[in-house]
Amino acid sequence: MLKFKSPALSDYSKFAQFFFDEGEFSCEMNFISIYIWKAIYENKFYMDDKTLFFKSASEDGGYVFSLPYGDIDYGMSLIFDYCKENGIKPNIWTSQGKRLDTFLKKYTNYEVVPERDNFDYIYKREDLVSLAGKKYHSKRNHISAFSKKYNWTYEPLDESNKEEFLSFSEKWYFDKADAFDEGLAAEQKALKEILNSNVGIDYKGALIRVDGRVVAVTMGSPINSKVFDIHFEKADTEYSGAYALINREFALRELGDYEYINREDDLGLEGLRKAKLSYKPAILLEKYSILYKGE
Repeated sequence: MLKFKSPALSDYSKFAQFFFDEGEFSCEMNFISIYIWKAIYENKFYMDDKTLFFKSASEDGGYVFSLPYGDIDYGMSLIFDYCKENGIKPNIWTSQGKRLDTFLKKYTNYEVVPERDNFDYIYKREDLVSLAGKKYHSKRNHISAFSKKYNWTYEPLDESNKEEFLSFSEKWYFDKADAFDEGLAAEQKALKEILNSNVGIDYKGALIRVDGRVVAVTMGSPINSKVFDIHFEKADTEYSGAYALINREFALRELGDYEYINREDDLGLEGLRKAKLSYKPAILLEKYSILYKGE
């Protein structure tokens, strides 16, 4: 019987051998993303020297498994055996990419169902920095108006401003408490744990101040050497344009080594979808439920 474990911060370095794949763009190829959402989706993992995969709660009260990282065939054999022992279906979740292509060439007894609310929005870094052309006209205007109205400064996240970063994010969360959301609570809890950890997690962050006051924060981590994942971005909406400004400044000042920026999904929220589409993604990375049809 396989033994599954809930992800802990101490597992960070163990995941790296499976996650740092140059051919993938998905936020599910990122430790922090998995860690943030572990409580919401009841993410637990199995790992040995050949494979890594997750077991997560499904909407029907059962379980669904990630497409195995590493040796797909070996991982699938473990999933099939586990499901047979427990009387459950070996349903899979994954994103488009070479791993899925490899899987579907061999495993033909599956139905592929797109999950639009989970699609990742992926942008060219250069587009988010230059904001060139008509399609970004409103973004440039927001930033210009903000800069004319406010005396702002930019700071990378470090030990000197970490507590202010966390204080701002906590206030942002508590201001939303009347519309309680388990996802926001999980996100805030994980952010605090990650920023206070000492296990060498590779992340970058930043904040914007207006006259010394923090008005926007952001934080993310690499998926691989060409794709950076934004996990967390919050701004005080009283300062119109703060979101657009920190989006551009973080990409400009911290992400010069990356070609793409993954800003994750929209959770099916109309306002969030509209905002992410307004930045004109270069790739709308599809995610799927891969449903087992039987022998």
